[in-house]
Amino acid sequence: MPDDILFNPALRLMFSAFGLVGVFMMIRYGYGPATRWLRAQEASYDRVLRRQLLLDVDPKTVVWLNIGGVVGAFVLGFLVTQSFLLSAIVAVIVVFIPHLIIKHLEAKRRHKLEVQLVDGLTTLASGVRAGLNLIQSMTLLVENHKGVIQQEFSQILREYEMGMDLNQAMRAASNRIGSSLYRLTFTAIEMHRVRGGDSGESMDRIAESIRDIQRLEGKLDAITAQGRAQANFMAIMPIVIIIIMFFLLPDQTSLLFTHPYGRLMLVAVGGMIAGGYVWIRNIMQVDI
Repeated sequence: MPDDILFNPALRLMFSAFGLVGVFMMIRYGYGPATRWLRAQEASYDRVLRRQLLLDVDPKTVVWLNIGGVVGAFVLGFLVTQSFLLSAIVAVIVVFIPHLIIKHLEAKRRHKLEVQLVDGLTTLASGVRAGLNLIQSMTLLVENHKGVIQQEFSQILREYEMGMDLNQAMRAASNRIGSSLYRLTFTAIEMHRVRGGDSGESMDRIAESIRDIQRLEGKLDAITAQGRAQANFMAIMPIVIIIIMFFLLPDQTSLLFTHPYGRLMLVAVGGMIAGGYVWIRNIMQVDI
């Protein structure tokens, strides 16, 4: 843009007026949706962090850290690449990082709970055989086990002591954990409480069934391990190849980051790689 246009008072005044109008419209009509979005994000983080993961973390702090990370990533990306497109891509990636971390924490905690479930059921069955009722057997489990299963059954006992029905507390726990094995276990215990019978034998059968399911899941994980490794290899190798080409042909490779067509190619290739990675991972996930 020529200097006479940049320093033209009329044009500068016009751009300033458009900027003020834009800011006013954003404040006037964007405040309500932004506030609702912030509240929805806080509710989502509260549900996951406090109710599912049982972590004492302020969801509002997590939301604002996420926003600050996105803004910082955009500014840093623009300072490094001098490109609004690549900076926006970096900011979008940062937006999804907290969700990926939370999903990873959920999956890791769920896996630990499922690993400890058989031992927990064995403890419940032993308590019932010793003449304890279900609440006392759960207390025995909490006293003799450590880790995430202790946290979950402690939460069930706290809710029961506060007046919640035990069946309702177990249903809330199964929804909070999100595991089909725990849903099966709590449903079987609830049905047994309604119909009666030998509690110890019933829990032993549930434990044996869950042990068989976990054994089958282990076999499926071993069978699909090669496909998951191929997906990871497919996602990592293009980055490795670009790094190698940057050392071999720095001038030509740098065009991918400086030329508009090169940036467009990077975006297109990155999208195709991400789509292929998600597709392969979904194929390798077999539910029992």
